[in-house]
Amino acid sequence: MRTSLKRVAALTGTLIIAGSAALLGATAAQADGNYYGAWTLEAFKINKNTIKCPGSLPLPPPAPPISCKGGQYLELKTNYDYKTNLQIFSQSNLDKGSFDIIQLKNSPYKSIVFAADGADNDPRAYQIKFSGNSSGMPTKMVIFSGPEGPDGKTTMVKMVFRRDPS
Repeated sequence: MRTSLKRVAALTGTLIIAGSAALLGATAAQADGNYYGAWTLEAFKINKNTIKCPGSLPLPPPAPPISCKGGQYLELKTNYDYKTNLQIFSQSNLDKGSFDIIQLKNSPYKSIVFAADGADNDPRAYQIKFSGNSSGMPTKMVIFSGPEGPDGKTTMVKMVFRRDPS
């Protein structure tokens, strides 16, 4: 009798834990829906300099100026595919691929990883944050990275996107 009660208690506990995990997973997946949709590049921010699109930022020679054309977009689809005309997400001229969102335990921000179709071994990872609100969805997305240059200094590069109206 005691063995039967222990089995029932263990089974009940397992079902409660499994049910709780499913609810937490569903909540997390629903919260991640913030990034789905079409986004237009509004500006680049490089350290304290802002380049509004369209525009350019001259750099000291011999570096070429950094420019931002108008009409650049990033579309993130619910099946974790993306489409873009921004070449920064791939070393090649590929305009689509897949992406994933990950949360590293030592980072306050989530990361987005892009892998262009046909570009083997060339994933691109950036941190991502959202702001603004319209009908429960963020209106602004910032994708950023702070790579260290050859001089040992960090250059913070941010891409500021606004959500396209549906």
